[in-house]
Amino acid sequence: MDRSTELELIRRCQLLSEDRTTTLGDAEALSDTDRYRSQRQFDEEVRLLHSVKPVPLVHCSELPTPDSFVATETSLGSLLVSRDAEGHARVFHNMCRHRGTPLAGGEVTFNKRITCPYHAWSYNTNGQLQSVSDEHHCFPNIDKGNNGLLQLPGIEKYGFVWACPAADGDAEQHLETDLAGVAPDLDWLGMDQLTIFEKNVKRWRANWKLLSEGGVETYHFSFAHKETIGPLFLNNTAVIEALGRHLRLVLPTKALTEVASLPEDQQRIRDCSHVLYSLFPTTALLVQHHHVDWIDFRPVSPDETEIRITTLVPAELRESKTDHWQRNHDITVEVLDEDFLLGESIQRSMNSGAMSHIQYGRNEWALRRFNDLIDQALSGSV
Repeated sequence: MDRSTELELIRRCQLLSEDRTTTLGDAEALSDTDRYRSQRQFDEEVRLLHSVKPVPLVHCSELPTPDSFVATETSLGSLLVSRDAEGHARVFHNMCRHRGTPLAGGEVTFNKRITCPYHAWSYNTNGQLQSVSDEHHCFPNIDKGNNGLLQLPGIEKYGFVWACPAADGDAEQHLETDLAGVAPDLDWLGMDQLTIFEKNVKRWRANWKLLSEGGVETYHFSFAHKETIGPLFLNNTAVIEALGRHLRLVLPTKALTEVASLPEDQQRIRDCSHVLYSLFPTTALLVQHHHVDWIDFRPVSPDETEIRITTLVPAELRESKTDHWQRNHDITVEVLDEDFLLGESIQRSMNSGAMSHIQYGRNEWALRRFNDLIDQALSGSV
């Protein structure tokens, strides 16, 4: 985001607040509720969307030094992310080439060797097979050069290590194509200068789309969040834009009037709003005053989703403002839990089969667009 865009977004927020409205679409719409409960739809989403689109796996601060590695669960199964001896990030399937045992867990390990807990086959952080237990007797003919870890295309960029499973040779170009429209804003965020403060991981009994949709409208703020953040924000007011396949929502707070009255060189969008980036299909970045919350949605089944909320803070301020970051992390989790509990209740309604369709208002056009993009991916046109 350049400076002129930042100032223009503040002006647009002010105009919307004066008109007591939000960014509106052209028309209302209906959506079939089967999309939230169908096993066939879910399987197609995993096969044609979640297994091919670039996805951020870990923040770069999780692997701060060479010869370190960690595993993370994805729609592709468990993946192992390493930083090799030269400092390059790599992505592998988290499985030993002997009998498929997972090699690592969710805690970062600092070691030159990735060792299987079952039979002690070991690999270096480049993924190359280094040693085989009792090789002379048990595997005298093994070709170590052909039995390294199974690698996936990946790239470290914008503060994350990304898996790019559908990349054909050039993972960076594949990622840039996918992030077309939103890349300048990701540069602006400078997330490579942040570090992890805390994570929260929980499974919810709701379809991943229902839970994702709650973040791309502010129609509910004054009602669903009336005891938490509702009083701080302008209800049903946001500047919502499509950036390529992705969305940017500027959610103005009641500090907008004060900030907009300052000289232009003193106006900062992070002083008078939260900015949400919805990165299609399963990643959200909630940009607050000095930190960013990374929200990751992992589809588990048609009515179950694992959500990881990671608070990323300025590295130089992590230890000096621990109480401040903890309060911010806790309120983010509390507010999102309010959304996700409502998502679970909506899922129960969907599962009853009583309603064939739900409705989107003109103010909820981003939800319709999100689902249209999913349908296009399933038809092969995205």
